[in-house]
Amino acid sequence: GGTVRGGAVHCLWACRITMPRLLRSSAALLLLLSASATTPPSDDLCTPVTDLQQRMPTWVGSVPYSHIVNKSWSYPTDCSGFVSWALQLGRDAKAYEYASDALSTRIATDDLRYGDVITHVFDKTPLNRCSKMDLDDDGAADSAQGLPGEGVGIVGDLVRDLGHVSGHVFFFDRWDDEATKSSFWAYESTETQDQTEACLAQKGLLTRSACLNHNVLKSRDTPDKWRRENCSDPKYGSVSGGPRRLLPAILCPQ
Repeated sequence: GGTVRGGAVHCLWACRITMPRLLRSSAALLLLLSASATTPPSDDLCTPVTDLQQRMPTWVGSVPYSHIVNKSWSYPTDCSGFVSWALQLGRDAKAYEYASDALSTRIATDDLRYGDVITHVFDKTPLNRCSKMDLDDDGAADSAQGLPGEGVGIVGDLVRDLGHVSGHVFFFDRWDDEATKSSFWAYESTETQDQTEACLAQKGLLTRSACLNHNVLKSRDTPDKWRRENCSDPKYGSVSGGPRRLLPAILCPQ
């Protein structure tokens, strides 16, 4: 009995001493929870264009193309990894995602400005989930015909089972001549596009050490051609190639 009573007395003494501390701790916790509920986390904020301008040239001439996550950059150093790292997106969004309305919107080639992306989408599977048709600038098809591979049933199941469509993405930098807009500079990680002979000679499946990130001059024929590409993706629905503007939640409005 004495042990229980002594324990009870000890508990009352301890509780009397620590209660103010508990109250102060509870108040602090409530303030912390209140602040976290009203202040959005930093990774939900859009990337300022000035930050993008600082990061975008960093890889040029030094970072090789690779599908493997790089320990220094925490992203793969392939095309989408470069774009995602420069934007500090928090994850490696793939090229077909940048070609979707979930991350960007279609724009006219003449409207391209710094920080816009240009996407290329295609299907390596036998389902032919891509087609080429003229689209309005808002993404509406001139033809009412659906994209190959869309729908339900066996075809729809195959589309989902075979995964996402393939693609490529890079940043628009600036027009070489604002008057003609016939060519432009781009920031890009690639193993094929406008690359050196040393790069093209390599055949590595995951990494190509000679295929360095570059700031390269391209013809406007490329986005004009790719803007006719339209594919059906199992997650994002319709995805399209060509010039696209990142959503304001990703890249802060200029």
